[in-house]
Amino acid sequence: MALEPRTDKARQTRERIVRAATQLVSRKGYFHTTVDDVLVATGLTKGGFYAHFESKEALGRAVIDHATRVFFDRVVSHVHRFTDPRDQLHALLEAYRLYAIGKAFDGGCFFVNLATEMDDQHEEFAGLVAEHFGRFRDLVRSIVQEGKAAGSFRHDAPAEGLAAALVGYLNGTMMQAKVGHAFELFDSGNAVMHGLVDLWTTPRT
Repeated sequence: MALEPRTDKARQTRERIVRAATQLVSRKGYFHTTVDDVLVATGLTKGGFYAHFESKEALGRAVIDHATRVFFDRVVSHVHRFTDPRDQLHALLEAYRLYAIGKAFDGGCFFVNLATEMDDQHEEFAGLVAEHFGRFRDLVRSIVQEGKAAGSFRHDAPAEGLAAALVGYLNGTMMQAKVGHAFELFDSGNAVMHGLVDLWTTPRT
């Protein structure tokens, strides 16, 4: 488990370990990232590392939690600039594009990478990644449901289907963009998805 830091200095050191490890896992993958890699990246000794984390797995949990906060901070903060659910869903597409081209993580999308790596290799971590994607779908679903309640989305708008379609598209495009170094795919793809969203919204008055 992660050991709770007792001082500000200890908290700052723990955060430095987690940030460095997140980038390493993003680039190299969890299984190919070693504690020694983290020590090199942070300049800590093994004693310094184990003062904060009792194992690599404990660090892995903290890394996934950190990456989740980074992702939702970037995406949700952009979405919440708008109050109309129609604008929020369009903003979500743009927020993810900005997240992708901004390269918050060195290796591309942390969660797409980790989902591919984990698969059936680490049940707990695979479950945490699945929870992340579930939260992302929940965000889309809640926007659509709020829009339906407000009358800005059609009453028959499929909240679950739109959530699956948008999250699936965004993560799939991230994979293609990373492999082909073609982040412009988001420009043409987002244009189509904006059109899909508009199919289920009501006219503005």
